[in-house]
Amino acid sequence: MTPMFSLATLALTAFYMAALFGIAWWYERPQIKARRGMLGPSLYALSLAIYCTSWTYYGAVGTAARDGWEYLPIYVGPILGLTLLLPLWRRIASAARRENVGSMADFISSRYGKSPALGAAVAGVAILGSVPYIALQLKSLSMAGEMITAGTPVAGSESLTVLVMAAVLAGFAILFGARRPDLTEHNRGLIQAIGIESIVKLAALLAVAVFAVVLLAASPSRQAAADSLGQLGTWPHIDARFMAITLVATLAIFCLPRQFHVAFVEGGDPAQVRRARWIFPLYLILTTLAVLPLVAAGGLFRPETNPDLLVLALPFGAGQSLLTAVVFVGGFSAATAMVIVEAVALSAMVSNNLVLPLMGAGRRGGAAQPDMARTLLNIRRLAIVGLLLLAWLYYLAMDRSSGLAAIGLVSFAALAQLAPSLFGAVLWRGGRASGALAGLAAGMAVWAVMLAAPQLAPGFGLNVPAMLGLEDPFAAGVFLSLTLNLGVFVLVSRARPPRLIDRVQARAFVDRLGPDWLEGRGGSAGASVGDLRALVARFIGDERAERAFAAWARETDVRLKDADPADAALARAAERMLAGAVGAAAARRVLAAALAAGGRAPEDVVRMLDEASQAVQFNRDLLQTTLDNIDQGVSVVDEDLRLTAWNRRYVEMFDLPAGFVHVGLPIAAVYRLNAERGEAGVPDHEIDAWVERRLEALARRIPHDHEREQPDGRILRSSGAPIPGGGYATSYTDITALRRAARELEEANERLEARVADRTERLEEARRAAEDATASKTRFLAAASHDLLQPLHAARLFIAALREDADLAGSPARGLATNADRAIDSAHRLLTALLNLSKLEAGGVQPAVAPLALGGLFDELAREFAPLARAKGLTLKVAPSALWIASDRDLLRSMLQNLVANAIRYTDRGRVLIGARRDGERVQILVSDTGRGIAEADRQAVFGEFVRLPGAPVDEPGAGLGLAIVQKLSDLLGHPLSLASRVGRGTTFRVAVPRAAARSEPEIMSDDRRLPLAGLRVLCVDNEPAILDALTALLDRWGAQAVTARSVADARAAVGPFDAALVDLHLGDDEPDGLAAVDWLRARGVRRIALVTADTRDGLKEKATAAGAVLLPKPVKPAALKAFLRS
Repeated sequence: MTPMFSLATLALTAFYMAALFGIAWWYERPQIKARRGMLGPSLYALSLAIYCTSWTYYGAVGTAARDGWEYLPIYVGPILGLTLLLPLWRRIASAARRENVGSMADFISSRYGKSPALGAAVAGVAILGSVPYIALQLKSLSMAGEMITAGTPVAGSESLTVLVMAAVLAGFAILFGARRPDLTEHNRGLIQAIGIESIVKLAALLAVAVFAVVLLAASPSRQAAADSLGQLGTWPHIDARFMAITLVATLAIFCLPRQFHVAFVEGGDPAQVRRARWIFPLYLILTTLAVLPLVAAGGLFRPETNPDLLVLALPFGAGQSLLTAVVFVGGFSAATAMVIVEAVALSAMVSNNLVLPLMGAGRRGGAAQPDMARTLLNIRRLAIVGLLLLAWLYYLAMDRSSGLAAIGLVSFAALAQLAPSLFGAVLWRGGRASGALAGLAAGMAVWAVMLAAPQLAPGFGLNVPAMLGLEDPFAAGVFLSLTLNLGVFVLVSRARPPRLIDRVQARAFVDRLGPDWLEGRGGSAGASVGDLRALVARFIGDERAERAFAAWARETDVRLKDADPADAALARAAERMLAGAVGAAAARRVLAAALAAGGRAPEDVVRMLDEASQAVQFNRDLLQTTLDNIDQGVSVVDEDLRLTAWNRRYVEMFDLPAGFVHVGLPIAAVYRLNAERGEAGVPDHEIDAWVERRLEALARRIPHDHEREQPDGRILRSSGAPIPGGGYATSYTDITALRRAARELEEANERLEARVADRTERLEEARRAAEDATASKTRFLAAASHDLLQPLHAARLFIAALREDADLAGSPARGLATNADRAIDSAHRLLTALLNLSKLEAGGVQPAVAPLALGGLFDELAREFAPLARAKGLTLKVAPSALWIASDRDLLRSMLQNLVANAIRYTDRGRVLIGARRDGERVQILVSDTGRGIAEADRQAVFGEFVRLPGAPVDEPGAGLGLAIVQKLSDLLGHPLSLASRVGRGTTFRVAVPRAAARSEPEIMSDDRRLPLAGLRVLCVDNEPAILDALTALLDRWGAQAVTARSVADARAAVGPFDAALVDLHLGDDEPDGLAAVDWLRARGVRRIALVTADTRDGLKEKATAAGAVLLPKPVKPAALKAFLRS
């Protein structure tokens, strides 16, 4: 192979490591950790495949090539461990999960009385057995690297390469295995990466096995292929060595630190174990079968190659670059997975079982440790680095001629020495820490002499196996060491009397029902009754401790003496008493510390815990004082539903007898007492069932909040919630006063609502009366204005006819006629203002907003007010405008008419300006004058009704309603009105109106296209003779011919044709109205029809338009009448 291939293979390996890093990092993210990984429920089984290291990847093929079927026990052992020994597996998994252990050393030391010495010994054995195994992985990497880099510039630097690789693996292990101090918090990212590695190495091994099958199939001689199998061509010979290897392999699946870590710390729940029961054996079977074609192909095609490297040599020698790279990555994966997890597991043992006990001794000597979490992590990280450095040094010093399998078997035999202590932890209650230590020491001594020394230093010192004439010391060493280990363990354990902590921990680990203090009384313990009484008194007080112990003695019918040894039942009761003061978890730790000091005098135990107990007692007294001074009653029960804490208010609230309540009292006794007093409201024969329901609710740990009325009328609110550790806290609040106040408040609200409803009804009646009065006023004004406008209409027509008389031109009578017309106009404006104001106040005006051209509106104002302005000697200037606005044409015109009329009335000289300017999305319409101005003090008053400023012209009477109408129309239309004025300089009113899009306007007929009036036949229909006479006189002076009719019937009888018609709306009570005449005229072809009326009702204009007529309000201005007739 070329150097380029070597670099490509190393690059692929680096990419593979980066991918594993990415997978581990992804699954360590907080938002991902709660999800199931890509491998799903099979992850646990695949993580167990970490058992298959480079030994099984490379070494199994080498062992099969050298020694035939000797490789098989390496795979048979784990299969037996997970199938035949599955009950034992489940026991260990259950105990590990229940006790929340973080390593195998923690597990064994916790079981045997929490012995620090035993934990340190287990950690030492694990390190001693694992360092050679880690070195084996480094050796396999070195051998594989040496093969693929042969003939390249980097050849010969394997030691340095292995050191760099060890540093990389240490970094990976630190990043994903030593990130948090809690060992039981799962490293999901690391385990996901291990699962992926298991798939990669199996896939690579199967791929090269398939390649070997292809090579064998292409072999010309079938017999040669069969002969190449060597010893594998015959049935396996089961001898002592075969059985010894099977035994250590079976024990290894339990005792290897990495296997314990992935099997019992990272996983191990029943569902995972059930799935792994068939996946992991299948994995091992596939691996076993892959060995056979590899051995056959290696013997046939690569007989000169180191058998441990046949897996890599076959594709390498055949020039299969890609397959060689894949196989190298598979071997690399097998080695790195083991190294990483082994380093993580061992670092936990180093920190927890070797370093921390020494630090604890230092702190007792006066040292301090401010941040234990950071210290723990730093210790584990340094331990990982140190372990890999030791493995590298071992790799440099080891005998390079030894096969991979030989090194692995020695490591397996060392770690198998942990099996008696591990299995005894869950199978035998009689095991003691001293027995485990002694057995471990004996077994390791035999291992060191019989197995380790011959391999590490074959030519140094005494070779005991050789002296004994043993050619193969492995089987003898294994059986002898394990037998001696087990025997010493049993004998020493039986020779030592058990302490209470031993009994407790034995019960916790051996009894699958759970770690509880359920063992019956009897048997000596390290602590006496007096010890426990003194210990409990330190935390809850002498008086309460005496009451609690006396109550327990009564309940169990046991006579307690301080000198008697404390049994498990009393220890459990003492723990329950302490739990009320320090919590369940802390109570167990405090009691365990006291029990671990078995044999000490009570004062020694007290002195040992004095500082902590004083602090706890102070906190407890502070808490009790606080509870006793709150208004709520409080009770706390433990997981066994026994009282552990309460306050004085609780006793008072339920009137419990003096001395009745004590620590450990079943809460059922309180419930029963209250029920018998009638507080439950159930018959006597149902009390038991009621108490059971209450207890069941507590046991289910469901929060509750409800109210209950007591027999004495009190109302109590009960609120309960579960607390950590299995207990339940309940508070009781007397809410009688609160409920009474709530009822009183509800009654007060009802009375208030009744009064409000009564007042509302009165106000509604008053409002209806006011509306009726307003409506009556409006109807009266409308009727009155109609009756007044009729004669005004006739008078205006007569005066117009008089003014048209040519004989009066230049005579004083012409002036009198003009003055009379002006007076009629003023009276008309007054009546119109009164009527409009009445409508606005009554709310009877509804705006009809539509797009409106300001130019046309300004032209109308100019035509209307220009003569009036000229009469006063003023200039009326109207600025032309092309703007369009959105408003009601009639209402806006009324606003502007009033403003312009006021401007002309109060301006003595100068001009009046009407104009508009853009202001964003609005248009400001201005009416400005050069008149007298409005003083600051009068600017609010001018908008009042019937208000006229001083100095108004006497010849122009007014009611002072113009600006009041303008203000009301401004509010109605939503057009803000503002004014600016300076006294003596003039006033400017501004009306802000929304802009609108321009539209096309209908063509306006010019004057030269208007019809002449001479000879025009006009039908005049009105029931008032005076109005008919006035119309006849006026039309006669214009040269038109008037045909009169007083009813619809007369109109129909009149002789036509008619060019135009002037029809009054109201033609008498018993006659059809003018709309009937309009319909008849439209049917006769008359197109110019005016509906003349003094009625000001809303909707008349729309009705007239719909009928085909133009509405002319009375009194009709002669100019408007002439314009209509000429249109």
